[in-house]
Amino acid sequence: MPLRTLTFEFDQQSFLRDVWQQQPLLIKNALPEWRSPLTPEELAGLSLEETADSRLIGLSDDVWQLREGPFEPHHFDRSDAWTLLVNGVDQWVPAVAQLKQCLSFLPGWRFDDIMVSYAVAGGGVGPHFDRYDVFLLQGTGSRLWRLGDWCDESTPRIDHDDLNLLERFDTSVEYLLEPGDVLYVPPGLAHWGIAETDCLTYSLGFRAPRVTDLMARWVDSALERIDSDLLLEDGSSVRSPPRPGEITQAQPDNAREAVINALTALDDGAWLGQLVTDSGDHSEPLRPSAEQVQLYPGARLAWDAVGDGCRVFANGELYLSHGAVQPFIEQLCGQTSIDYAALKASDAELCAFLVENGVLQET
Repeated sequence: MPLRTLTFEFDQQSFLRDVWQQQPLLIKNALPEWRSPLTPEELAGLSLEETADSRLIGLSDDVWQLREGPFEPHHFDRSDAWTLLVNGVDQWVPAVAQLKQCLSFLPGWRFDDIMVSYAVAGGGVGPHFDRYDVFLLQGTGSRLWRLGDWCDESTPRIDHDDLNLLERFDTSVEYLLEPGDVLYVPPGLAHWGIAETDCLTYSLGFRAPRVTDLMARWVDSALERIDSDLLLEDGSSVRSPPRPGEITQAQPDNAREAVINALTALDDGAWLGQLVTDSGDHSEPLRPSAEQVQLYPGARLAWDAVGDGCRVFANGELYLSHGAVQPFIEQLCGQTSIDYAALKASDAELCAFLVENGVLQET
């Protein structure tokens, strides 16, 4: 039975204009009639896996403790206020991956993963802020979210080897989330979720690349294409004799302009697509008998239009297609299966590229 298409019921245009990365937003009943696809027992089962990225955070006598997985069943026999967190659950559970459809109005390449947390009453991960955008979807039970001040790297933290928690938290507003409710929290805003009852929460995170990584990839891309014998021309930076050994103000301006001009002239924009898809996981090669295929969980796929064709970025690699493949790529990025034979008929080399880079799996 195919999974139904999911979407948050709110004004997307208004959100992008007035809310995104500007202020928090509570969306009551964002997913009416939706039911959590996971139970606490199933989440705990995932945390037992060697390859799962999981943590247990507890608070006892005002002392925060962290334990990293994989876990064993006896680790959940606790009397403190504890929370289990499992990252990348969308890579394990297709019904969780479907939640990404709710945010299709945002750049898909910015999406990171879906973390699912289970907390007993009173449990939480403490007051903190994130460096990414997050949509907090309540799955089961209820959780009280307290929002605080805007933070940065200079904001005081508690002295803890493993946890990055705020030393002081002043509540500015609080929201009680029930199943189907969503709270959007922009980067840098302090927040603290406390379970009112035993509950499951789904955290849909969007990360931005670091500016240092953008600069490095852009420069590396230009260096691969530039003529190594190209020299700096003085131009108007040398018009009168300088004092002995002097670098005049005009000369670094001239050098800076030369570098910027070279970067701009050699910039085709492909470096961004390669950078943001570079951290994807890979699947095993497909069997030739595959009929319907879909995006491998954890793989990163993006594209941009170039003339009559499109560039396809798969797990950091680039392929330029001149075939009518854009609809196929859009479907894959939108978590929809496609006809493998039809894709191969449209562009066999692209099909081989996707297989080689491990972004496809059979449905």
